[in-house]
Amino acid sequence: MFRVLYVDDEPGLLEIGKFFLEMGGQFSVDIITSAPAALTLLRSQIYDAIISDYEMPRMDGIEFLKEVRSNFGEVPVLLFTGKGREEIVIQAIDNGVDFYVQKGGEPRSQFADLGQKVRVAIERRQAIDQVRDSEQRLADVINFLPDATFAIDTEGQVIIWNKAIEELTGVPAADMLGKGDYEYALCFYGTRRPLLIDLLFEPDETVIGRYYSLIRREENLLIAETAEPHPQGIVGCFMAQASLFYNKRGEVIGAIESIRDITDLRRSRGDLRATDERKTLTGGELPRDRHDIRKKDTNRIRVRNGPGLMANGPAMTGSANQ
Repeated sequence: MFRVLYVDDEPGLLEIGKFFLEMGGQFSVDIITSAPAALTLLRSQIYDAIISDYEMPRMDGIEFLKEVRSNFGEVPVLLFTGKGREEIVIQAIDNGVDFYVQKGGEPRSQFADLGQKVRVAIERRQAIDQVRDSEQRLADVINFLPDATFAIDTEGQVIIWNKAIEELTGVPAADMLGKGDYEYALCFYGTRRPLLIDLLFEPDETVIGRYYSLIRREENLLIAETAEPHPQGIVGCFMAQASLFYNKRGEVIGAIESIRDITDLRRSRGDLRATDERKTLTGGELPRDRHDIRKKDTNRIRVRNGPGLMANGPAMTGSANQ
């Protein structure tokens, strides 16, 4: 059963509305005769939806709606009023009303229609909350993956930036989430340009050899490797994998890329560049491990005319063929 708060300065109409709305057994309706009193009640009670008149003394329905949105989040609000002026409708929509319902007509059918809209508003809000909860759970899982991982939506805006990629790039999620226009490339290349994640949307003939010296496609994955120094000056070998990002309905909602340090694997195979070359890149004797290299801040080689741009070319996700 849904809990509904009904606000109107006409006690008689409140009683009629409560009777008809509760008739079907879907709603439990509390009634109150002023918006300020309703705001006080909302501080101690939780409701699934709110029905409000527009023209009330002390605080009208639009002012009440603004207060609800500011202090009580996205609880569904329906404006139920005899005032049908266009400017009121526009104000209500601009301030986040879920439905605008005109008073009038036979009470049974009028409140049946209102009850239907209340139910739709509640179910819609529950569906949105479920999607958000699901997305949040997914984001929480990705956030604690050991591989540096980020995701973008179909507009190219960053929607996930996990802890591992924060550590890798030195850029916190708060500074990257919501950013577009290849903002995420700046911490790898010092310039805005496509990364592996962006090439998913391009045909193979334009991908191979365009930005990366070593790149391949395996089913739904695009994979690239590099032995270039990454933005913080650490020399090693990294593999990046990118794939499309789908929702539960199978619709593409973006793309996701993960980056893994495969230095030890390549070292065991003897694939890495010569030790003396690595000494040159790190500016001194080869450290005992890559964690020691993190400490060699004073010996990192960087190009001075671009933030994060390395002297020996692009970092991590591949070598640019430019």
